[in-house]
Amino acid sequence: FPRVSRESVLLTLCLALIVGLAVAVRILPYNWGYQISEFDPYFHYDVTEYIVKNGFPSWFTWHTDRAWYPQGRNIWSTSFPGLPFSSAFLYLFLTGIGLQTTVYNACVAFPVIMAALTCIVIYYFGKEIGNRKAGLLAALLLALNPAHISRTSLGFFDTENVGIFGFLLVFLFYLRSLDPNRKW
Repeated sequence: FPRVSRESVLLTLCLALIVGLAVAVRILPYNWGYQISEFDPYFHYDVTEYIVKNGFPSWFTWHTDRAWYPQGRNIWSTSFPGLPFSSAFLYLFLTGIGLQTTVYNACVAFPVIMAALTCIVIYYFGKEIGNRKAGLLAALLLALNPAHISRTSLGFFDTENVGIFGFLLVFLFYLRSLDPNRKW
């Protein structure tokens, strides 16, 4: 068996606690009900449900008459695909592994899942810039950041939860690509 240092175990445990703290803070709106909040998140939920029912390619030709009456709206040219595609993929993944859920439930929980993943990504980003302790500090600061909490709380199904995760992931991969000693 490979030897694992106490420091590695402690840092991994700290990261797990930080991710757990981020999730615990973001599920506090559950006290007032498990629901989507605000108007835009309902639109994104509607688009996600359409993608799940009709497939991913259907988004590129969808013209709905339920918005912007009387002309309707071309969804593919007036909205971003990242959030509905990601949440549709999450729903299909969850049902694919046998979890009984609905598109609505997946959309309500999606921001919390993305916040947890973003904390992990920023840990690696901080680790790349500084060291493992800097990564833990970055993850802790993001987990408790009020602006990030407000945009990734339970039921706030809007584009920021995918956007912030995507930005940090791109920055991390870019930093890693600059290192000449790193192999593929």
